[in-house]
Amino acid sequence: MKRIIPALLAAAAVAILAGCAAPNTTGITASVTPDENGIYQQYLQADNTRLARQVLVRDIRCDQTANGLLRASATLTSARNKSMQVQAKFAWFDAAGFEIDPDAETWRVLTLEGRDTRPIIGIAPSPAAESFRIRIREGDRAKKYIH
Repeated sequence: MKRIIPALLAAAAVAILAGCAAPNTTGITASVTPDENGIYQQYLQADNTRLARQVLVRDIRCDQTANGLLRASATLTSARNKSMQVQAKFAWFDAAGFEIDPDAETWRVLTLEGRDTRPIIGIAPSPAAESFRIRIREGDRAKKYIH
């Protein structure tokens, strides 16, 4: 019994530390990726169905700036009658699918009033970016991870 208690405490400590190390980013991910013919395809992944019912991601577009950087935009629409906060972040990927400078982009706090529509725009940090994802998570839950 004396051996079991320290092992259980150690396992619990590891589980707690692992949970604290990675903030909850479960939410909605909208992405645009070129297929083998160079035609951009849109994908929407909802890991949080409640959030996916409350925030609609529409009009996902991309083009290039004069400097050759990929520019992306989307429209976020609240399906709620009350105001809510969400956080959004762009992630940029090269031709091999590797994320470009993942720590450069920070989470943006967006307040969506009842039935409100807000655009979100991002510009890639490098001309190597060929695709992107827009990650969206609940604002209230994410606030506790901002230091």
